[in-house]
Amino acid sequence: MTTRFNALVIAAATLLLLSCAATTGSKTAELSNPYILQAENHTSNGMAAMQQERWDAAMRSFSRALTAAQLADDSALITHSWYNLAAAQSNAKQHTQAEASYRQVMELAQRHHDQVMQLRGRLALHLMQQRLGRLPETFSLQQLPASLFSKQQWPADLHLQAARLAQRLGETAEAEDAYQLVIKRNRNTPSEFKMAAEAHMGLALLARDRGENQTAINQAEQALSYCRQIGAARLTAHALLLQGELAQKPVEKWDRVERALDIYIALDDKTGQKKALTLLSQQANEAGDEKGAEQLLLRLTDLEDKLGE
Repeated sequence: MTTRFNALVIAAATLLLLSCAATTGSKTAELSNPYILQAENHTSNGMAAMQQERWDAAMRSFSRALTAAQLADDSALITHSWYNLAAAQSNAKQHTQAEASYRQVMELAQRHHDQVMQLRGRLALHLMQQRLGRLPETFSLQQLPASLFSKQQWPADLHLQAARLAQRLGETAEAEDAYQLVIKRNRNTPSEFKMAAEAHMGLALLARDRGENQTAINQAEQALSYCRQIGAARLTAHALLLQGELAQKPVEKWDRVERALDIYIALDDKTGQKKALTLLSQQANEAGDEKGAEQLLLRLTDLEDKLGE
């Protein structure tokens, strides 16, 4: 009797499972490519590492994202992964690898008719080349779309990159126009606020170079207001250093530069530390503070030794 009862229970349970399976099978299952999910996860990890300036970790994550994108055979994701990898390589000073990766971005984007990514890769490559003194002599801004400097036709980062390139090439009018295009855009995400802050800093530097110190200070202050909302520490230090350089009152000058120095120390940015210590040393000398100037000079000398200068 017990055996027969158990058999009936098992049979009923089997029928229930089959019934559930049949019901589930009648619905359209949501499909997701696991390789795309892997690429997205690795990309997120890489972005987090970039924000913390952990370039080796960023390169590893972006390389894994690239592999996953290739396994997914997702052309757009592959192109973006090459771009992210190139950016990490550039920051890690692996310039030869970065140039090859940027060219891969441009080639893939052209092949798949992605004008935005093609231009994004091109601008990033030219900026890196200009910083390294390797920009081809035949290059000119006129080779770029004029709309980069006149219309909000492109993503904000392209206008920002075009502005930086123009500024570095001494084309100040074009640089200012492109920075203004970035500032006038609506902002919702941290990256959009960061780009606006960078545009204000670009305008601040242009104003400083024209001798318009108060305008430069005001533009740097606007950059700082955004930086404090999103936590852009390095840009905060740059803005404070600029304000300290241009401030009229000694107390304000010292305060801004000292705060910038604290941030550079926390970031282990020795180049930034050198700039800040140099300004503080100059101010101490101007104030007749011989002991303070001597201490700052010792710190500066020690730092230059670490930089190999």
